[in-house]
Amino acid sequence: MDIGIFGLTLSGKTTLFRLLTNKDTSKAHHNEAIHGVAEVFDERLKRLSDFYNPDKTIYATLNFTDIPGYDLSINSKEKNKIFQEIQNVDSIVAVIRAFNNPAVPWLKNLDNSVKQMNAVQSEFVLRDMDIVETRLKRLEEDKNKKGLSKGEVQEETILTEIDRQLAEEKFVHQLNLGEHEKKIIRSLSLFTAKPIVFAINLDENQFKNGDYEGKSEIVQMCESYNFAYTEFSGKIEQELKELDSEERDLFMEDLGIGESSLKRFSKVVYGFVGLISFFTASESEVRAWTIRKGATALEAASKIHTDLAKHFIKAEIINFEDFIRAGNMAEAKKEGLVKLSGKDEIIHDGDILYIKANA
Repeated sequence: MDIGIFGLTLSGKTTLFRLLTNKDTSKAHHNEAIHGVAEVFDERLKRLSDFYNPDKTIYATLNFTDIPGYDLSINSKEKNKIFQEIQNVDSIVAVIRAFNNPAVPWLKNLDNSVKQMNAVQSEFVLRDMDIVETRLKRLEEDKNKKGLSKGEVQEETILTEIDRQLAEEKFVHQLNLGEHEKKIIRSLSLFTAKPIVFAINLDENQFKNGDYEGKSEIVQMCESYNFAYTEFSGKIEQELKELDSEERDLFMEDLGIGESSLKRFSKVVYGFVGLISFFTASESEVRAWTIRKGATALEAASKIHTDLAKHFIKAEIINFEDFIRAGNMAEAKKEGLVKLSGKDEIIHDGDILYIKANA
């Protein structure tokens, strides 16, 4: 799963990327995309690690791409170059500035969060309209020359409806297309068909008060468009990163927050893009693995090691909550909480797996 971080210039987009991935971006060219990996903190994994006291504890990860900052004033060639960087990402995090800082000027005519969000949405829609209309024009030419195949007729029908949707400034993901229809248009990599998380970058006062100018309007837009919504404060997170654990706890207590906004951000992104975690646990290693929601035991085994999938026999599965209540695996088995499952068993978030396979 690759997630692109997109934002207007001076939105705090790269700050978020740096905080998530701990990657130094100081030497990167401003027109280049940067790739990094972020850990997804999970309190459940920490508790499993405390129980097993393993040699290694490995958290689940997400792959992020920091897309070059987007400036509305650049020419179409430069815009297309930035858009091409987002072509292959599976989902988008769109960073919107709400923070006030006299040292960081607002972009021209985009001096509040609502205007910035509307601008980002419009750019996504306009880009997709251009792609769809270009493809429809090509299909029309082919129809007049040699006729269309059955698949092309289906594509034309779907794209005509998508074009109408975009003209009304609606997003493709609001159409609730079936898997077959999604497959037909997948090669177009439409932005408005991807899951989108809007991340609002707040200053310290806004974060502490839980409010900022335009919040209700932005939340309403996210609900109506089926975007995920989350808040973070790049300034606070940078300060937290520089403190030791004791000072960090005191600072968070003073702010009245019990959890880093980055931890909440990771959870929102993780869940919204359709990912879940399962765990493997032993004295040598406790680890969280990332799979798509609805994955089977065989797919989970393949995630751990291809040989486990190849020689799969059964999987012992117990959910984290049941394991914690039982206290250990032996007691859990006595209580009948451990399920012996075949390869088609659906894995749920928080399941602990022990794969049985032929040598």
